[in-house]
Amino acid sequence: MPLTVPISFSWKNCRSSPTDPATRMRRVLAACCFVWFATKLIAVYLPPAALGLLAAVFVCVFWYSLALARRDYSRLLPLVGLAAILVHTLVYSTVVAPVFALAGEEIDALVVAEQVDPGFQDGTVRGEFTVMELNGRKLPVWKRFRISSVAMPECERADRLRGHFSVELLERDEYYYGNLADGVLLQVEGAEKLSLEGQSHAPRFFLRGLQETLARSCRRYLPQELGGVLSAMAVGDKSRLTDEVTEAYRAAGVSHLLVVSGLHLTLLCGAFLGNRPCGGRFRKQKALAAMLLVLCMMALVGFTPSVTRAGVGALIFYTGAFLLQPADSFTSLGIAAVLLSLQNCYAVCDLGLQLSFAATVGVLCAARVFPPARMDEQEEHPWRFRLRRVCTALLVPLFAAIFTLPLQLLHGLSASGVSVLTNLLVMSLVGPIVCLGLICAVTGLIPALYGVTRAVMLLAGVLVKLQNAIVFYMASLPAAKLVLPKAFTVFAVLVCGAALWYAWRLHRLRWAVPVLCAGLVLSANLYGALTQDVVTIRLLGSTSSPCAVIVSEQQAMVLFRGGESNRQQVQDWLDVQGIGTAELWVDLRQNPGELNVQGRLIYTEDLPEGQQWIEEFHGIRLSLLNQSGANLALLEISGYRVAMITGRLEAGTPLQVDLLLAGASNPGMVDPVQVLTAKSYDWHAEQPDVHWKYAPLGDTVFIRPGRAITFEGVTNAA
Repeated sequence: MPLTVPISFSWKNCRSSPTDPATRMRRVLAACCFVWFATKLIAVYLPPAALGLLAAVFVCVFWYSLALARRDYSRLLPLVGLAAILVHTLVYSTVVAPVFALAGEEIDALVVAEQVDPGFQDGTVRGEFTVMELNGRKLPVWKRFRISSVAMPECERADRLRGHFSVELLERDEYYYGNLADGVLLQVEGAEKLSLEGQSHAPRFFLRGLQETLARSCRRYLPQELGGVLSAMAVGDKSRLTDEVTEAYRAAGVSHLLVVSGLHLTLLCGAFLGNRPCGGRFRKQKALAAMLLVLCMMALVGFTPSVTRAGVGALIFYTGAFLLQPADSFTSLGIAAVLLSLQNCYAVCDLGLQLSFAATVGVLCAARVFPPARMDEQEEHPWRFRLRRVCTALLVPLFAAIFTLPLQLLHGLSASGVSVLTNLLVMSLVGPIVCLGLICAVTGLIPALYGVTRAVMLLAGVLVKLQNAIVFYMASLPAAKLVLPKAFTVFAVLVCGAALWYAWRLHRLRWAVPVLCAGLVLSANLYGALTQDVVTIRLLGSTSSPCAVIVSEQQAMVLFRGGESNRQQVQDWLDVQGIGTAELWVDLRQNPGELNVQGRLIYTEDLPEGQQWIEEFHGIRLSLLNQSGANLALLEISGYRVAMITGRLEAGTPLQVDLLLAGASNPGMVDPVQVLTAKSYDWHAEQPDVHWKYAPLGDTVFIRPGRAITFEGVTNAA
């Protein structure tokens, strides 16, 4: 969650004021940019047929605004939304749709390796590759796209490979839209006749190499735990971050510190302009130097969404300082969002961009509640100035956390209850760590300055160690990972936000806060009563062989299939839900290996063949059966029968179940009413009378005993 700190601005020394026509026009521009971004985001998730209806709505709103004959700029907003739909449709039809049409075919292409990691098999790599030539035609820059592969022959970054590729559409898992946002439109199923044709000399590979060189200089004399954090904060290289460090920063709610963003740019550029960019000597020289530094940092980090969004805003801000014109923060943010959305049709789906955008809006709103004090107020009322600074320091991380909370929940991320306190504790360390890290990175390139590098790096290491100690301690607290109901919390946050904004506009904030607190308490109690005794079934792991996690009375049971990656996904989900450890693991694999888990473990393959094994689990009756060719787990929840099968079941009469949790293989003699699977497989055609449920983005079944059964994230279309 990249976070920016607003730079104080003095209107006293500038030519314009917040109420002049130019400022009002900038706010209109900001509103247009926000409408553009929101429309692009809606257009991604709507089916093509619904885009025409949305465009018609914008046209009707525009004509209605004309009929009112109001002399303002509000009529521009529907036009901007309509333009966003037209641009999205045009780019999709000319760039994306032709690429999607290649799915299932074999293509001859010249690709460039963008990023590669060791593959799962010896002699292979996995990563992303940009298609430069397709079927003998050189693609223009705006038509180039990326493909992903998990089993490409061994190669290095920037290598140019020519060969014969079999491509398919991406799997619609939780990473689907994130991959599309990165420009990855297809995945490689097979590659033949590959030949190496040298390396690409594009500037991005030079900048990436420079970043790695500076990162090595930055962490040369530090252990991995400290050096990885220092290089990530200073130059944006996260390749040496350990899993423990990454998880701790995420749990403490300060993972944005490990991404070069507006916070880092503000700290660096503050050394040039301070808090009064419109005043002081050498104003233009300092503004030009700050703009050059911003461009260098953006290029060094690779123009990631977080640093690009902040960088564009900073460039607009310092351009205003250079021209002695105040820059509007909301306008800068809106322009940055529009520019980032032009990368491709799905750029707005990038989770980092959405979190960065929401966090910055929260920071700017906090600055509006407690705006920076004027110089005369600081001199006349020093106590009021100090109180304002304290309130701003508290509100900035609080508003950033609140504004990003709905996005975190909608994307299935965990929320941290200690993020505000952790931000306050470590914020004073961030600036010195970033500056010392950059000094180490530069001086480490000059052998004559190795002594200086050692001394500076020692000080930086001490500060990083202190920061890590704070983060690890905060992450260990019980409130670090909050288990919040997604739909209820998102609704509550949006309603509370709208109510507080309305009360603030009416100057009735003192009455709104206690009313909202009482409403939240009553709503939480009502939600707890409605969700009591609900059994949750969640499918996790690979689409071909998923696992099932059953939660009843806050206790978990796992029906396990697959390998280590499935186990890790299950454990990660249990951690996010605050359960931690499953009470019971049932291994349904026919050739089970060692399964290193906590809790009671039952190997179905070790049960007596042909005999039924009964378990009681918090109101759920679990029946296990071991056959020579299949393993069966049958759940009975108040008369509702749910089954999961490994292998092919053989029986005299088909097994009658209400819901079958299936994968890629045919389960055999089963007669289900409904089948829940990730996607369509060949054996589905053999059972035409079944109600098929598909969950390409993950799925959850909620069983309310004696009341209802609902599906979340499930569609009836394959």
